[in-house]
Amino acid sequence: MTVKTFAYIRVSSKEQNEARQYDEMKALGIDDRDIYIDKASGKDTNRPKYQALKENVRAGDTVVFDSITRLSRNMDDVKNEYKWFTDQGVLLRFIKEPMLNSKTDEQGVLDRAIADVILTILAAFSQAERESIRDRQRAGIEAAKKRGKHLGRPKKSYATMSAAERQDFANEYNAWKAGKQTAVETFQRLELTKTTFYKIVKEYEGAQ
Repeated sequence: MTVKTFAYIRVSSKEQNEARQYDEMKALGIDDRDIYIDKASGKDTNRPKYQALKENVRAGDTVVFDSITRLSRNMDDVKNEYKWFTDQGVLLRFIKEPMLNSKTDEQGVLDRAIADVILTILAAFSQAERESIRDRQRAGIEAAKKRGKHLGRPKKSYATMSAAERQDFANEYNAWKAGKQTAVETFQRLELTKTTFYKIVKEYEGAQ
C-alpha cells in the first residue's frame, strides 16, 4: 500500500491568514488535497478538518505540522493526540520542533523518554501561552466595549479569501457540481452559512 504525506494547518480565527503555513507545506511537495486547514481555536481537538485527517491517515503515513501548537494548545490533548498517531503507526513531523519528530521502532527507550519530556514541557508552555492570550483578549474586549467600539467580523467573500481558501472552495464546489455531495454538505464542510455560501458561489462563477 502506498504511504502518503499529509499536512495539517491551523490558525486560531477566520481573520488570521494561513498563507505562511500553506506555503511551507507546498514547498515540501505536499499535494493540495492532502493539506487540511482549520480556522479554529486550539483549545481542544474538536475541529472538522483535523478529525477528517485522522480518519484518512494510515500506518506508515506522515503528518507534517508547522509547530506542536497547531496540534493543540491543551497539554493533555497534545500528549494524547501525539500518542494516538504513533500508536496508529503514523509518523509526525514538526517543522519548528524537529526534536519531537516521531521515529520508527528503531528509536531507543532513552530517546523516547527524552522526547516525552520535551513534549510535556512544550505542551505546558503552549497551554500557558493560550491562557495568557485569552486573558489579554478578554481585557481588550472589555476595554473596547467601554469605549463603545463595535466588535465584529468582516463579511466573508471570494475576494477576501486566501489562495488556500480559494483552492479549498474550488475542490468542494467541484465535488458539489459533480453530484458527489449536496449543497448543505458543501457549505458545512466549508464552515459557511447557506447565505454566504451561495453569495461566494455567485462570485466564483462570475470570475470563471
